[in-house]
Amino acid sequence: MIGVAALALCLTGSVHAQATVGVSTSTSLKANLSAARLPKIISNGDTAITARIAALNQLNVRVQDLKNVSAAEKANISNIVQSNITGLTALKAKLDADTDVTVAAADAKSIFGSYRIYALIIPQGYIAAAADRVQTIAGMMNTIGVKLQTRITADQTAGKNVTAMQTALTDLNAKVADAVKQAQTAQSSIATLTPDQGNKTVMASNTAALKAARADIKVATEDLGAARSDAKTIIQDLKTLGIDASASTSTSATVTQ
Repeated sequence: MIGVAALALCLTGSVHAQATVGVSTSTSLKANLSAARLPKIISNGDTAITARIAALNQLNVRVQDLKNVSAAEKANISNIVQSNITGLTALKAKLDADTDVTVAAADAKSIFGSYRIYALIIPQGYIAAAADRVQTIAGMMNTIGVKLQTRITADQTAGKNVTAMQTALTDLNAKVADAVKQAQTAQSSIATLTPDQGNKTVMASNTAALKAARADIKVATEDLGAARSDAKTIIQDLKTLGIDASASTSTSATVTQ
């Protein structure tokens, strides 16, 4: 009986020792895996941060060159850009100094959760740029409209039928006016948006505002396309009615750009 008890005790001790060795090996393996993951997490995070800072700097340069965006809006976008660059720079320094894989993973995750660079800041800036372009082209189209009106009036004074041309010009002016309105609406609706910082309600609101602004820009672009078509039709009709072709050359060239 004693021999059996001793054997059982020996076996129990052996099993416990094996279990201890197994736990120790597993812990060591996890530690090694974590150590191997850390440099990759930091490297990937650094790459993501660098790309975002470069995109922000590029956006800021473009926004500051816009002609039809107010100084206040430019300043607002510039402040948001700089705030994000400052935050990302500090985050990169912290991530580079991380020694714990869990902490590093959390820092890397915050690049995408706390800094909505591609989800908000970049779209916001480029919508402002698109709105600026629409208003610039609209200004050119208004200038063309004035010139076309002068020539239509001259033809009318000469006793020619200008009804179709006048109708086309009225449509041109209406389309250009609507393009400006749509661009301004898009511009104002995204001007004061700020990163959601993980707030789902704010995120949803920002997403909806960006979607609506893009739709406004699309309508504005279609308006300008229709206005160009009207201008081309008028120019062709003017030529048909005998207006000197050389007088229409500059207008025609501008419209077809």
